[in-house]
Amino acid sequence: MHRTTSLDYGVVIEGEVELVLDRGEKRIMKRGDICVQRATAHAWRNCSETEWARMLYVLTEAKPVIGEDGKELKEDLGGMDGVRKSG
Repeated sequence: MHRTTSLDYGVVIEGEVELVLDRGEKRIMKRGDICVQRATAHAWRNCSETEWARMLYVLTEAKPVIGEDGKELKEDLGGMDGVRKSG
C-alpha cells in the first residue's frame, strides 16, 4: 500500500482493477470508472492474470490532511524505491 498527499484522480482506461483501501474495503473498477481520493492509503491490483489493465492518473497539489491523532498525514510510497515524492 502507499499514500500520496495529493488529490488523485484514477481512471480505468482498459481492463478491470481492484482498489484496496487501508481499512480492508475493496472495489472492482471497470473501464471508464473513476476513483477520486485524497491521502488515503491504498493499493491497486490487476484482476486478470492474462490481460493488461491500463489506468490514467492525475495528481494535483492539495492542502495538508490532519489525521485523527491531530498530526499531518505524510506521503508513504510503500517501498516503491525510485518513485519521486509528490509536491
